[in-house]
Order: sequence, then structure tokens, then C-alpha cells
Amino acid sequence: MRNSRFTTQLWITPLALLGLVISVSPAVADSVRTESGLQNGTVTAVSKTSVKLSKSGTTVDIPVNEITEVSFDDEHFDVKAARNMVKNGQLEDALARIRNTEPSGREFVGHEVDFLRAYSMGKLALAGAEDKAKATSALLDFARKAPNSFHFFTVAELLGDLAVSTGDYAGAAKFYGTLTNAPWADFKMKAMVLEGRALLSQDKAAEALAKFEQVLSVQTSVSGTKRQKDLATVGKAAALAQTGKPDEGTTLVEKVIEEGDPKDAELYGRAYNTLGLCRVKQDQKKQALLAYLHTDILFYGDPETHAESLFNLSGLWRELNNPDEATAARNLLHDRYPGSSWANK
Repeated sequence: MRNSRFTTQLWITPLALLGLVISVSPAVADSVRTESGLQNGTVTAVSKTSVKLSKSGTTVDIPVNEITEVSFDDEHFDVKAARNMVKNGQLEDALARIRNTEPSGREFVGHEVDFLRAYSMGKLALAGAEDKAKATSALLDFARKAPNSFHFFTVAELLGDLAVSTGDYAGAAKFYGTLTNAPWADFKMKAMVLEGRALLSQDKAAEALAKFEQVLSVQTSVSGTKRQKDLATVGKAAALAQTGKPDEGTTLVEKVIEEGDPKDAELYGRAYNTLGLCRVKQDQKKQALLAYLHTDILFYGDPETHAESLFNLSGLWRELNNPDEATAARNLLHDRYPGSSWANK
């Protein structure tokens, strides 16, 4: 009996302890990830410019320009999965995961389904894998349903990108201009960078150069402004190349490559593509090829930039008498980005 009682106690004690741990463990909460770390609590309200998070009886106002991700306790599991897929660039998988998911939970939680669906469609449309008109419609529908969403400026930017891709430059200017209403210097600078790129797409290099110079003249050390200045420098280099000053453009873009953050695939993809453009204008085709190959092999995460590199690689390989590589680059462009502007040139 004594041994039996002792054995029973050995079994009961772990179970009791497990129950104790379960009873005192905190409930899973909403989470807001910023550049400085993760904060948990309950999101009580959202707006275009901030997310209010209640934690330990105190509410903090977190600015949207510092937020990298928001996740909700009561959202559908498919939404959490789709958000992770979007973050990892698995846009087709994300869209498939939530294409038929119904919104649920708090109002702004329910909006997450519509946002992730529309955002995935928009990004895929830029790559030519979704219909641009349908993607634009989905993004506008989201904006109407959730006019005070913390995704507001992201949606405006993506709508501008889609407008540029279809040649609707007036529409692009309207959407990009929305970012100037944001209260943060980096967002206002981003608007000018985007407007400058749109002008480059219209072969208005001199006007684009003025936009990029405007960004570079901003005197502030606010978080995010350095990246916008780097992007503006890359844009300026492209404008210089288009206006007959590729040597100056090369110097500028090489400095960005030397001093920037290689983890930023979009920045480095754009930088190497611009270096390729400068080298072409300098009649240095082999060096141009190497620049575009950097984007293709190392910094292919941004569909628009990757498509641009593949288009240029196809032409350069042909000029350098390597038709097999030219065909391979062209085929990859058409297979991966069939509806992109680069695939249709």
C-alpha cells in the first residue's frame, strides 16, 4: 500500500503542477511588432496613423510608420498563415489560403481578410500573375470599407504602383500624393520618390531629377528617412543616366551600394538595375550585364525590379553573342511575370 500511495503521488503531482501552470498562464494577446521590438496587449482602436494598444491597464499609441506587423488574437488561423506567407513572398499561397475566408471578429480584425486578399492580388498583378483591374477594384473596395485602416497608406502606394504599370500617370500622382498627408517626414519623402519614378517612366528625366533633389534636400534624422534618401539617390542616378550624365550616376549609385543595407532587396535591386543602366549608357555592356545579374541572382525579391533586370539581361546577352542565355532570361521573364510591363516590351 505504501508503495502504491507513493506511486500515485508521483502521477498526481505533475498533473497538478500542469493544471497550475495552465491556470496562471496569460491569454494569447494581440501583438504589434515595431522596429524596436514586439508589444503584446489588446488593440482597442486603429486609424490611418496609429494603433492603440492596451497593456497592463495603460494604452499606448503606436505610430503606423514604426509598425512592421500587427497580429490579432481573435483572427482566423488562415489570416495568420496568410500574413506569414505574404511576409515570406508567398503571395500565390497567401491568396489561395484566404480567397474564400469570411471576415470575423472585431471590425478592424475582419478587415484583415480583405486587406491581405487585396494586397496579394495587387502585388501579383504588378508581376503579371493577377488581373490589374480586378486587383485595383479589390484595393479600392477595401479602402471604402475601411477608410481609417492602419493599412491606408500601404494601399494608396500600391494603387499608385498599379496605375503606373497601366500608364495611368494622373491616377498614380493622385494616389502617391495621398502619402504627403501623412504626418511623418519619411512618408512625405516616399511620396516624392514614387512621383519621381513615375516621371522617369514617362521619360521626363529632368522633372524626375527635381523630385529626387527635393527628397535629398530634406534635413531630418527621423527613422526611415535615410532609406528614402538612398532610394532618391538611386532615382537621381537613373535620371542623370537618361540625361547624358551616366558617369555621375555611376558614382552616386555605387556609393549607395557601398554604404546601404544589403538586406534591403528592393533598394539593392533598384541600385544594381540603375548601375546597369549607367553602364549601358557608358557603352560598357559586360559591366552592365554583371550589374543586372546581381539583381537576378541576389536581389530578386521585388517583382518589378527583377522583371526589369531580366528584360535587360535578355538584350545584353544577345548583344554579347550568347543567344541561349538571352532566351533563358526572356523565358523566365515571360514565365514568372507574364503580364508585367517588361514582358510586353
